[in-house]
Amino acid sequence: MRLAPFKSFGRLYILIYFLTFLQSAYSQSELPIDEDPYLDPDGVESVNKNQRFKDDQGFLIGFLYGLHTALVFSPALSLAYYKESFTLGIEVSDSDKLEFWSKQKKDWLGPSRFGGTNYFAKYFFGKNVYILGAYEKRFAQLYNRSYDRTQKPKEQDDNTFKKKVAKARFNIDAETTVGSVGIGYMNVGRLGFMSIDIIRYSFLINQRADVEVLWETWSSPEIDSYEDLQKNIESRKEDWYDTLDSPSTLLITVGLFF
Repeated sequence: MRLAPFKSFGRLYILIYFLTFLQSAYSQSELPIDEDPYLDPDGVESVNKNQRFKDDQGFLIGFLYGLHTALVFSPALSLAYYKESFTLGIEVSDSDKLEFWSKQKKDWLGPSRFGGTNYFAKYFFGKNVYILGAYEKRFAQLYNRSYDRTQKPKEQDDNTFKKKVAKARFNIDAETTVGSVGIGYMNVGRLGFMSIDIIRYSFLINQRADVEVLWETWSSPEIDSYEDLQKNIESRKEDWYDTLDSPSTLLITVGLFF
């Protein structure tokens, strides 16, 4: 039952993908009217202009999913405007709003939230291939983290000490801002579009991580080892800095073009 929304979304994703590549079965250039010598050429051209599908500008709305830190559990909503060889747009993801694999995320990472906002521009070479530049904010919010260890109180010697269990619970709120450059491919059809960012290489602009300690016993007089807790927290912050500052690849966007 948990995968039912994912399966439904997947079917819609595939449907739009195929509709993207459908070509008109009755394109104006194939109609006998173009070859009829008894018709006024100017009139035919006027009809053609009114009926011809124009793919040189329009709005793009779709969903983005791929190998991206902020998108592993949550696809992004993508909104963009395309005109001739240039595209401007925004991508927004939030696992609290739309999420895949919620059970797996909870099992692997515990209670958490992932997402981000990406402002991007794409410049097309020829018809389909583009280079892109992006400004991204990625976040990870991790709740109720734990660090529990058995410690020897400092005032007791090695032969007589009684074991004490030091415990802590805390939240981590990490955010990274990166710039990205990459290359991709897009195809537009009558009903939709599909684009693939083959690679997005990111470079760090800014990063931060705030920690809220909910409660802990590491600093109690019996244990007095708060420095160990701080070292563990700093190590986790560094791990998430590296995770959020990762390059992305195979980001597929499928949606409607109008």
